[in-house]
Amino acid sequence: MSILATCSEQARVITSSLAAVVMASLLASCASAPTFSRTVYEDPTILVRLDSPVVQEEVSGEPRGEIAELTPGNLAELLQSLRIQPEISFLSYWVLRQEPQPETAFPKDEAQLLAPHLRAALAKARPNEMPVFVLRRTREDGIPLVTTGGLLIHGDQLLVLLANARRPATTQRKIEMARETPLHPLGEVDFHFVPGPYQATLVRNDLPTSIAVTSAPALSVDYRAWLASFLQHGRGSSPTQTEPEIPAAMIEEKLHRLKTWREQGLITDDEYQQKRQELLQHF
Repeated sequence: MSILATCSEQARVITSSLAAVVMASLLASCASAPTFSRTVYEDPTILVRLDSPVVQEEVSGEPRGEIAELTPGNLAELLQSLRIQPEISFLSYWVLRQEPQPETAFPKDEAQLLAPHLRAALAKARPNEMPVFVLRRTREDGIPLVTTGGLLIHGDQLLVLLANARRPATTQRKIEMARETPLHPLGEVDFHFVPGPYQATLVRNDLPTSIAVTSAPALSVDYRAWLASFLQHGRGSSPTQTEPEIPAAMIEEKLHRLKTWREQGLITDDEYQQKRQELLQHF
């Protein structure tokens, strides 16, 4: 009887494992659904192309032509103004006592590399296309780093999606996945946007339906207002950064994480209360 029970349990485990594999395959196939693509620029470091949301025989409509005033140089400055902040982890904050600090999403050299090609892609994009990009750099230890995402003009807003920000790609398969689906993170998203002047973070419900399937962090930039302020301050100086606003949903997630750490005994009650008060100040 015990032998039958053991065999039954082993069969159940195998069945569960097979189901998990099948589900993972289905999710992967959904994430990498085929699209109609037009390459705008490609070299060993950069790939910029136009992706349409569905497979179709030809791209329809005329180019948008809505960004004549946004030059490649201005776009490079705008990209440099975007900031992200790594998500807090138990090791970094409670062990190493290092609070994650905002950092630029696109350092100057990367912004200058991408801007001309993204500007060309935005100008060529039809109503059913979205410019996406893949930027590959190499870390000092030889590990490839990939930055991927996309841009979209939506009315007076420039929507910026950033799926991977200098994420290590330790296998060739990860590099291929970044190229195939630039709007999908290569794992759990480990950063969030820190909005500056004329910028606001977006949630999935705020995105156009054609790109709402992505889990990449999204930011909306009133690029015309940003550009007017940038030109007023003079070239080479961006609008003054203001105190960043943290979305309520993000604060709630961090509060839940703190509570879990306290329940697991990873932090003391005093540490929990101190960090909780710091988060609540952002409401």
